[in-house]
Amino acid sequence: MKYLFNGVSLQNGRQTNMDSLLLKSRDVDGKSALLAVVCDGVGSLADGAFASGTAAAMLREWFDKLETTGRIGLIMRDTVLNINSYIAAEAEKNGLNTASTLSALLLVESDYYIVHIGDSRVYSFSGGGLVTHTSDDVSESGKLTGYIGKEDEIFLQYSEGAAAGKTFLLCSDGLYKRMDESFMASMMKTWDKRTMKETMKALTDHVIKCGEQDNITLAIVKVM
Repeated sequence: MKYLFNGVSLQNGRQTNMDSLLLKSRDVDGKSALLAVVCDGVGSLADGAFASGTAAAMLREWFDKLETTGRIGLIMRDTVLNINSYIAAEAEKNGLNTASTLSALLLVESDYYIVHIGDSRVYSFSGGGLVTHTSDDVSESGKLTGYIGKEDEIFLQYSEGAAAGKTFLLCSDGLYKRMDESFMASMMKTWDKRTMKETMKALTDHVIKCGEQDNITLAIVKVM
């Protein structure tokens, strides 16, 4: 199984970029695997980037050390729970005010596993059109209700399924808040090795022209 992938994280109109992006592929126990992660540190918090960067770095370390793919999706979910506990403990110990969304996509051969919390998103496109695989952890008033770095118990969204023939898009809310989903679908439909950079630029340019000021992070993965 082959994966075509690329990603970008833009500071855009903010003073700092609190988003984190991870895209890495490797063989695990003789099987093709790829991990894509988008974390969006809460910009209203002074140390939002700590939760975002730490979560991505710890997931990279976990992926690098993987030796088997048995129960891999559930193990990734448990790993994220442990990462949350670590970040919450470090925040309390060091007086940090930090939180982050987390959307992780793990591919193993032709299967996908998704772990999610917050309001970043995971989409996929195939012959059946555009599918949203995550729901936003946001209250009616717009407050983030689920995030990494929470001292209390967190509730992670989890899903798995067949990935063959799909193109996945992970993104922070800086991309989708001002995005026309029909435009997003058209870009994912035509995304290939020749148009990778052009497609990502078209997506980010689209929302910036619509007035988006937030950090913009996205990762696109095509399962060949």
